[in-house]
Amino acid sequence: MLRGRWKTMRGAQWTSVVLLAMAVLLIAGTSAQATQKFGPLELSGNLQSQQLVRHPDIDEYQFIQQRNTVHIRVDWNWKDKHGKWLDRFDVPWVESSHFFLLYRGAYDSVYDTLPDVSTDRDFQGLKTDKRFNDIDDLDRTQRDGAKFENVLRELYVDVKFKIPLTLRLGRQQIIWGESDGFRMLDRANSLDLTWHQFQELGGLNFGFDELRRPFWMAKAIYDFGRVATFSNVFVEAYWNPGDWEPNKIRFLPHPWGIKIANPLTNPRDGAYFFPQRAERLMNGSKLFKQGDYSKNPMENSQFGIRFNVVTGADTPVLPAGIQFQLGYLYQRFTQTGGVSSSAAPARGLKPTLQGQIESARLVQNGTLPVEFYAPYIHTIGLASNYFHEWSSTVFRLETAYDFGLPFFSCGSKPETIAQQDRCTRESTFAPFLPGIRNQDVWSGLFAFDRPTWIRFLNNKSTFFFTGQFFWNYLINKHDSVIGALDLPTVSRPLNQDPAVAYRDDVREWEMLFTAAIFGFYKGGSVIPAFLYILDPVNDYSQEVVWGVDYYITPNFAVNLAQRFIINPKRQLNFEPWGLGGLNRGRSETGLRFTYQF
Repeated sequence: MLRGRWKTMRGAQWTSVVLLAMAVLLIAGTSAQATQKFGPLELSGNLQSQQLVRHPDIDEYQFIQQRNTVHIRVDWNWKDKHGKWLDRFDVPWVESSHFFLLYRGAYDSVYDTLPDVSTDRDFQGLKTDKRFNDIDDLDRTQRDGAKFENVLRELYVDVKFKIPLTLRLGRQQIIWGESDGFRMLDRANSLDLTWHQFQELGGLNFGFDELRRPFWMAKAIYDFGRVATFSNVFVEAYWNPGDWEPNKIRFLPHPWGIKIANPLTNPRDGAYFFPQRAERLMNGSKLFKQGDYSKNPMENSQFGIRFNVVTGADTPVLPAGIQFQLGYLYQRFTQTGGVSSSAAPARGLKPTLQGQIESARLVQNGTLPVEFYAPYIHTIGLASNYFHEWSSTVFRLETAYDFGLPFFSCGSKPETIAQQDRCTRESTFAPFLPGIRNQDVWSGLFAFDRPTWIRFLNNKSTFFFTGQFFWNYLINKHDSVIGALDLPTVSRPLNQDPAVAYRDDVREWEMLFTAAIFGFYKGGSVIPAFLYILDPVNDYSQEVVWGVDYYITPNFAVNLAQRFIINPKRQLNFEPWGLGGLNRGRSETGLRFTYQF
């Protein structure tokens, strides 16, 4: 018999909200209308309702999300190449200009209906605190902050000049690189992982376009056209004048928060009782929100530049049609997946006499001697793609080299328990927080995309196959470089034998394989898809996803999907990709309705 883990007094309320959302979208779907056009002005958008049911085990289920979203989009060609700007003003040096606006609002009813979404164990396998592991443990202000979203996603102006220069000014997303997943060059925008972490990839109006945090930036593209044997030669650069913020995350008991309680506020462990309750971090910083800097162009600017070329028929050695992008980024670091997600997000005071005095003063004032840490780093990268005509396959390559990512470290290789304790004491005065070692990291991707006939499954259209292989490598790794999310309650390194660090040691190599296939039936109105993810390094953690989109009308679609997060050895492992280690027990079924207008 299924053990439905939700509060029965609120179950009827939750069901009513789901049925209401379905009814609204179904009614809308029966009266679909095209995008509204008013000359050069276009209005469009969509309504979405998504319901998620988590099934940690075969006989358990939890209603973890009932999110209703609206997107409103405005496209305005307020000066095309044949007209005046706003039909009034001559701007002779401008060829064309375009205005774009995108609004997103959302409401997740689980923060009102309060179903049971409690997590029995955190990612370490430890029992969670019963006083602080369910939605109703959050106060009203916290729930209101999580259930609503009311944000201007994008607002920018494109200006194409008579010279081969184009500017984009305003709140925007900048998309670089070739990877579908963990990003190497696609870092101009950090991510909002509070809705559904990385699970909202693929599907209608989903993916990183929904997960990126748009910033106020300026972007310029100068098009050189054809140079020697190369075509499509351009240089693109962007500048973020102080609007950058780190990845947005939440902790338990939020249904898709990081699978630990907030280390600053939970009453079970962390900094809550060290040596008295800490109310803040030092230097005015806020965990995963604000470091020791001001949000202005002098202290928080981000910059990136890339060069693009496509080889021609006369290019020596190389075949025609290879696209190359060479990029450089200088910006504050935020975790992007793989080894980089293990980088240190906080640092303490150095073990000097002055540091000891300052630490004691801060503790007396209710301040933890720790600050959120987001240093500037240099990144260089290369991205390329090539269509191989004989095999009808697109091959993609992307690689990046990060200089000086911060990782926790004891600083030297301890060989005994006493040395481990001394190493800990000498690293920092912060509780349970080692010192920081800068470490270079090399990341890469090799991928392919190919349409393929499978006649016995579909003799009218091809299936689309895509596969990706990711890797991360720590250059000249030191044995005591350790993971950011590991806590001192883990008694021995999980990924190292024999143990040489007092916490889980980050692996020198990390790898990940992904494979996906989707097809088209009934003239494209039915789109089934399958995704498989494998981590061969960390106990073969896996994720299996299947789903199907059904367009009842061109404007109304239903998506049904299931995600299975698999840990074959059913034991704790420390893996940085968010599969069977960090998100163990988070398999789920989702139903989403979308009406486009």
